[in-house]
Amino acid sequence: MEKIYGKHAVLEAVAKRPDCVIAVYADERYYSEPVLQGTSVKALNKEMIMKLPKDAVHQGIVAEINIEKLLKDFKTWKYELTEVDPKTSVVALAELNDPQNIGAIIRSAVAFGASAILVQEHRGAGITAATIKVSVGTIFAIPIVVVSNLNSALKDLQGKGFWVYGLDMEGEPLNKEHFTKPTVIVVGNEAEGLREKTREHCDTMLAIPMTGPAESLNAASAATVALYAWSTQN
Repeated sequence: MEKIYGKHAVLEAVAKRPDCVIAVYADERYYSEPVLQGTSVKALNKEMIMKLPKDAVHQGIVAEINIEKLLKDFKTWKYELTEVDPKTSVVALAELNDPQNIGAIIRSAVAFGASAILVQEHRGAGITAATIKVSVGTIFAIPIVVVSNLNSALKDLQGKGFWVYGLDMEGEPLNKEHFTKPTVIVVGNEAEGLREKTREHCDTMLAIPMTGPAESLNAASAATVALYAWSTQN
């Protein structure tokens, strides 16, 4: 069980994934909220607030959710991909350790029309309350697919017609790519980037051309730029 907080995160959870919501706690200003009608809402008290992180911007509303119900097994998700539209895109997260980066990438993926997020079962930060908060509740609008072996999952997706792109400073220029096939965008670790083995499972490595003095972008910014580039072609 995980506590999430903030107006957008909680209301999106109730609206999009009520099956994940265990309980909602709110102050009286939310009692007439249309999304919460039909949901049992308990009074948010000081004791509950004290259990939140010290810097939590809760906005007077908290929910307890079952994270496990939010996650989807890769095998189940894969077998549902009977026909893959060329305009499909998936974002694969390779050992990202910052929950805020993950949340920001999810928000961008939803904004630009991605179909799913792949997260690793045993590597990286996973899905936390902080991730959900940063995603501004958009996490409830996209499948979060858990893979036990990312490289194996990429190979499976290639077998279904996906073209796998890895983001790397030494890759081909992103702005020259046309994205004509179903797409997987692989985002690497914040400090180390993609492991060599994962790079070997990518069909193309893409680099983001930059003209300013900055040497690189962080993982979330790079993913957002790549998703925007994909969306302009689709």
